[in-house]
Amino acid sequence: MNTKVLFSLFLAMMYGQALAADGKITINTPTLAYTGVAPPPAAGGKITITTPADNAMVSPMAKVSVNYEAMLGPNGDHLHLYVDGKRIDVLRQLKGSAELGALPPGKHKVCLTENTKSHAATGVEACVNVTSQ
Repeated sequence: MNTKVLFSLFLAMMYGQALAADGKITINTPTLAYTGVAPPPAAGGKITITTPADNAMVSPMAKVSVNYEAMLGPNGDHLHLYVDGKRIDVLRQLKGSAELGALPPGKHKVCLTENTKSHAATGVEACVNVTSQ
């Protein structure tokens, strides 16, 4: 083997490039950008309840509309709607509204939680407190 071929083989091995049949090699070195900042962790979900507002007053005679918007995290599949810790509904729409029956007089906590396909909570939730009077 001549020196040119040996040098080409050496470069091919060093840079992981394949040697062409004609003995020519092109070395492409990747351009790397280093910002000094680690990439952010995988994004989690987010749920926003737009109405009722936190600490809102609602009528004990009227149904309560819960308007919401959600962005599911990597493990999220759907939402659960709770009133005072009791599951009321399973929501598959990521933006919309759900209707609660009239709430009895007193303070109540309305929550939406992100859940996996097996209905396990992921830890992402949004809650509002309402008073029916």
